[in-house]
Amino acid sequence: MRPQNNILLSKVLLGCYANGFSNLISGSQILRGFNETAKLGFSAMSGDNLGSQPRSPLRNYQVVVAATREMGIGKDGKLPWRLPSDLKFFKELTVTTSDPHKKNVVVMGRKTWESIPLENRPLPGRLNVVLTCSRSSDITTGENVVICGSIPSALELLADVPYCFSTEKVFVIGGGQIFRETLNAPGCEAIHITEIETRFECDTFIPFIDLSCFQPWYTSKLLVENDVRFSFATYVRVRSGVTACPSNTKAKSTTGSPNCNNFEVKDFTFLPRMILERHDELITK
Repeated sequence: MRPQNNILLSKVLLGCYANGFSNLISGSQILRGFNETAKLGFSAMSGDNLGSQPRSPLRNYQVVVAATREMGIGKDGKLPWRLPSDLKFFKELTVTTSDPHKKNVVVMGRKTWESIPLENRPLPGRLNVVLTCSRSSDITTGENVVICGSIPSALELLADVPYCFSTEKVFVIGGGQIFRETLNAPGCEAIHITEIETRFECDTFIPFIDLSCFQPWYTSKLLVENDVRFSFATYVRVRSGVTACPSNTKAKSTTGSPNCNNFEVKDFTFLPRMILERHDELITK
């Protein structure tokens, strides 16, 4: 192997330990990332060039949340409703990938992590990124758990090797403070929201979806479970060039499919396949 290739492989290997030696990615994923990097022509770079490259861009992401009409998402650190079908939807959305060799990412705050029952964490089949500023955190890292100090640092890490090759989609899943930072931010490509129509008392709220930045892509029929009325909806970013979004515009529940001519972005392959299929079913009815 040439010297510059040795340098690159070292960079890939070191990327696996960005948050400590416990964050080990499987050998097959390392080699896969190295091979893909080589195909892009990086192997021709010298060691000096590698060291002088600009920092990785931030990874785009999608938000997954359940909220009331007033954008309430919780009470006393828990969900005020019990919706097994919503949990099933969440799992299918965040686990399913187009590439069987890759995993999706779920990004969450420490409190959301701690709210997951011990027997269910880390969430299986996904890379769990936990955000915490605490240096004394007792979160155990491993193959499927990474700790980051902030949203920007997490999105930068996920944009770099090996995660840019080993992961497919990034989903932000809570809690309140994390949603307030990410919901209408420029890096958010789509918002998958379970719209709770039944009234619930909440003490945690998030910003309304800004309809000047996002437009409804798909809305399911109204469903009822455990006396709770709700529907599934997906909003996608209207324009690719938006750099800032006010967060005081209330999102209204809609039915039917939007006119795709209203979108500046025409390629929606960044959306999960199940959402694309549900949209197609809607517009053919």
